[in-house]
Amino acid sequence: VAAVSASPSQQRAAMWVASALISVIVSAALLRHYAEPHTRVYILALVCFSWSLTFFIVLLLPFDLEHAFCERCRQGAEELERDPDSCACLPNPGIELLPTCISFAYGTTMLLGYVMNDLLMGYINSGEFSARGKLRDAMREAAIFYIPAAVIGIGFMLWLIVHDGLTFTTIRALGRAFVNTIGLFILVAFLGYGLVEVPRSLWNQGDTLGQLRYLQFKVAIKSEELQAARRKLDETLELVRSTDVQLRQEAASAASQGYARLQANMAQMLGRCPTLAAAAPMPPARDSESGLKPPLGSPGSPKKGLSSPGAPAARAPDRLTHKALVALHLRLIKALASDKRARGMYELYVRQGIRQQAVVERYNRALSRWQ
Repeated sequence: VAAVSASPSQQRAAMWVASALISVIVSAALLRHYAEPHTRVYILALVCFSWSLTFFIVLLLPFDLEHAFCERCRQGAEELERDPDSCACLPNPGIELLPTCISFAYGTTMLLGYVMNDLLMGYINSGEFSARGKLRDAMREAAIFYIPAAVIGIGFMLWLIVHDGLTFTTIRALGRAFVNTIGLFILVAFLGYGLVEVPRSLWNQGDTLGQLRYLQFKVAIKSEELQAARRKLDETLELVRSTDVQLRQEAASAASQGYARLQANMAQMLGRCPTLAAAAPMPPARDSESGLKPPLGSPGSPKKGLSSPGAPAARAPDRLTHKALVALHLRLIKALASDKRARGMYELYVRQGIRQQAVVERYNRALSRWQ
C-alpha cells in the first residue's frame, strides 16, 4: 500500500537508489571473491566503481525495454483510435533521465576500461621509486599508443567533416558505433571460445583417469616454469646484492652527496629482497599418511639457488646512475611477478592433482568391491 501511495518523486528516487545500491553491493561481493589479497585500495575502488556502472546499466535495461514497449503500445492505440491508457504499463518515474544516465555510465566505463587500465598497469609495473616518477613513466608509456591514435582519429574526423559534411553529433555516433563493433567482436570471440571449451571441459571431467594424466602433464610443465622463474629470480637477487655492494663502495670513496638518493632507492629494492629470498616453492606433492602416491610425477620441487652451471654470473652495471637503478628495479619487479605467478600455478595444479588422485582411488576401491 505504501508503494502504491508513494509520490512520483519518491518512486523515482527509490528506482535510482535501489539500482545504484544493488550495483555497488554486487561489485563489492565479486571483488571480495576474486580480488587478490593485499590489493591496493585505489585499484579496488576504481574497479568497484567501473563494475558498478556496468551493473547499473544492466539493472536499468528492463526499465528501458518496458518503457519502449509501453510507448509502442500507446502509439498503436492512437493509430487504432483506442484509449492509450488501456496499455498495461509500469510506472516509470524519471525515465526521461535514462538516456543521460546510460550515456554517462557508458562513457565513464569505456574511459576506465581503456585509458585507466593502461595507466594503472604502467604505474604498477614502473621501475621508478617515487609516485611522481611512476606516474610520469605510466603517462609516457600510455602516450606511445594514445597520442598517435588520437592524431589519426582527429585527422579522420576532420576529413569526414570537410569531405562529407558530417556534423559532430553524427561523428560521435559513428565513433560510438565503432567502439561497440569492437566490443561485439570481442564478445563473439569469447562466446566462440566458451561455447566450445566449456562443454569440452565438462566432457573431459567425466574421464577420471584422463584428467589425472592431464594434471600430471600440467604439473610437470609448471614445475619447469617454476624452476626457470626461480633461477631468474635468484640471478636478479644476486645482481641487486652486488649492485648494493658496489654502491656502498662508491659512496664511501666519494665526497659527493649525489649518492644519498641512489642509496635511498637501493634501500627500497633491498626491502623487497628478504621476502623474495625467504619464499620457497611448494615441495613435491606427497602424503604418506593418507596413502596417496606422488600423483603427478613431478620432476622434483624447484629449489632456491638453482642455476645452470654454464650461466654467466650476475654483474652489476659499470656506472651506477638513477636510470640503471630504475632498470634493475624493473627487472626485480618482473622477476617477482614471474616467480609468484609460476609458483601459484604450480601449487594450483598440485592441489587439483591430489584431489583427482583421491577421486581415482575411491573409484578403484568402489570398482573392486563390485567385482
